[in-house]
Amino acid sequence: MFAGETLENIPVPMSESPLPDFIIAGPQKCATTWLYECLYEHPDVLLPETDSVHYFDMKYHRDEEWYRQHFSEYDGETLVGEETPTYIRKQQAPKRISDMLPDVKVIFTLRNPMDRAFSHYWHEKSKDKISFEFYEILENYDLFQNWVEPGFYYQHLKRYEEYFSADQIKVLFFDDLVEDDRAYLQEVYSFLEIDNYTPSVLDEKVNQGKFRDINKQWVYNQFANAFKTYAPNEAVEAVRPLHTHTRELLASKNEYEKGMNEQVRKRLEAVFADEMRHLSEYTGRDLDHWFQTRSL
Repeated sequence: MFAGETLENIPVPMSESPLPDFIIAGPQKCATTWLYECLYEHPDVLLPETDSVHYFDMKYHRDEEWYRQHFSEYDGETLVGEETPTYIRKQQAPKRISDMLPDVKVIFTLRNPMDRAFSHYWHEKSKDKISFEFYEILENYDLFQNWVEPGFYYQHLKRYEEYFSADQIKVLFFDDLVEDDRAYLQEVYSFLEIDNYTPSVLDEKVNQGKFRDINKQWVYNQFANAFKTYAPNEAVEAVRPLHTHTRELLASKNEYEKGMNEQVRKRLEAVFADEMRHLSEYTGRDLDHWFQTRSL
């Protein structure tokens, strides 16, 4: 022991860093990040700084030491966990997780798969990461894999069931979070067997997409007011038609607010119908309200 060090402040060696007791396994756009943020604040839980470690899918070529370094800040917390929302759909993930963490608990939170796909698409498009139209997820297999297949929840859960017992798997529903976020979080605490805690993010229902649009409109208004104040009258009058058109565009609904094209939804509902019927039977949950153009 070096001068000034105590048993309490000696860093935990990487090889002795703990491995997760639980994993939030997805899927994307089902409030997994919200749940990560809630548990990140819990004093009895250690989560890594990143909310997507990706060890059991994209980074599996890295060694165990690399994975353990994400939990090197361990300081005696009751539980250690991680959240990677793509684990649910990675074919090899259940076995890989089971091989390293046979006693781990796995949490899934499920959302109407049509809405999940559209939310995921719009989230990426709003950041200019993609340029295709939403209907193309039903025309291109690579897009189908990334936007539709994550919603085949029953298939994914059955894969995990091969490697984990029923008391290790928790299936939650996004609908319940919307209805009562406190009760939803309490269900998670009960499953993980930790004390209740009220995180600062509880009750926050911020529509980030809408906020982005409001922010753009505010910035534009500031610029327009400054231009009107300092520019010559001739210049102000010359750009007035463009100014009017721009304000109308900013004030109009974005693609997400307008909602999914009805024909595309109808096609997606046909794709998901059998899968959701199996999921309903598997969970004992009535999911008929997820469908607008047909019944289960």
